[in-house]
Amino acid sequence: MNPFRQLALVAGLVAACVLPSHSFAESSNERPVLKILNWDDYIAPEVITAYEQQYGVQVEYSYYANLDGFVEQFLDPEKQFDLIFPPSHVVNKLAEKKLIRDLDSERLPELGAIRADITNEYDMLDEGARSAVPYMWGTTGLGVNIAKLQALGLGDYIDSWALVFDPEVRAKAKQCGIGLLNERDELFAGALAYLGYSVNTMNKDELQQAGELLKATAADVTYLHTVQFRQDLTDKKICVAVGYSGDLLVAAGDDPELAYFIPREGNALWIDAMAIPTNSPSPDRAYEFMNYLMQAEVAAENSNYLEYPNPMASSAPYVDPDILNDETIYPALTALNHMEALAPRDRKTTRMMHKLWVGALCNRGGWCSVPMMSMF
Repeated sequence: MNPFRQLALVAGLVAACVLPSHSFAESSNERPVLKILNWDDYIAPEVITAYEQQYGVQVEYSYYANLDGFVEQFLDPEKQFDLIFPPSHVVNKLAEKKLIRDLDSERLPELGAIRADITNEYDMLDEGARSAVPYMWGTTGLGVNIAKLQALGLGDYIDSWALVFDPEVRAKAKQCGIGLLNERDELFAGALAYLGYSVNTMNKDELQQAGELLKATAADVTYLHTVQFRQDLTDKKICVAVGYSGDLLVAAGDDPELAYFIPREGNALWIDAMAIPTNSPSPDRAYEFMNYLMQAEVAAENSNYLEYPNPMASSAPYVDPDILNDETIYPALTALNHMEALAPRDRKTTRMMHKLWVGALCNRGGWCSVPMMSMF
């Protein structure tokens, strides 16, 4: 059976929001099309426009808001993509199911320009033949309204997971609002780091403790959502947000009352990757676009727009110095030593984690729409 059709049965159980695609060029039957699936607004528009003009290609950009949304679109038998941008910790599963191709390193001449530390982290995730390459990386942490937290007597906790996981601290922070990223693996990583465990542990007792912590936290915060916390932090409707570094840095902007912190207890370092599906209609064009994104000046333009670090060491001279020297965006090597890249877990462990996750979300009361099964 076609692996895409087989796994579409799993995707059918995912109650995720499927987001529309959009094109960065006017439609033309004469222009070849590159179909990509990526996070929303995760490539600088100017980068796509320049690529389209330089190569005479029309980019068709489909986007997703969370991992469940990625699964829903990627496994849709009515869709085919030339290039996808999945989280690196799911790459092994995609390769195992023969949903993505092993890459030909000779067709990716910029591989040698990737930072050695990012290459080392990534190589521990993508076992065997390389089936994807790093695109962007970053951290998951805390976006906070410093002024409001200080007014509540929580100034000592602005960089601590205690804001969401300590019941007494959380009760005070809740007075001005707490919004959490609705992603299982990211919140499990935070809970495990707060408890002093590895974010990649497969120990049942440690995962159980983290699950119970998430259950208590989820029932007590303002909401969990994939994107809402970003604007709410900017608008000062909440004073604590857990999310991705670039999202929260953009939300904080230049407001002196708002900031992003890498939690003192540690957290997850994530890497998003580029991979070519086995059913890609235009794999040659996918290689072309991957190489384009890995060019030093192009990678830097993406970082300058997104406020996320790219993995290309060659891009450093072109990255805005205010971004390159900001250790909340580009963490120092000493800080990286206290972080772990999210790694794949075996199926038994992920089933346990997902069961605990469902229990946490459904403990909030009201209608519970979390998917009961997960491909990852």
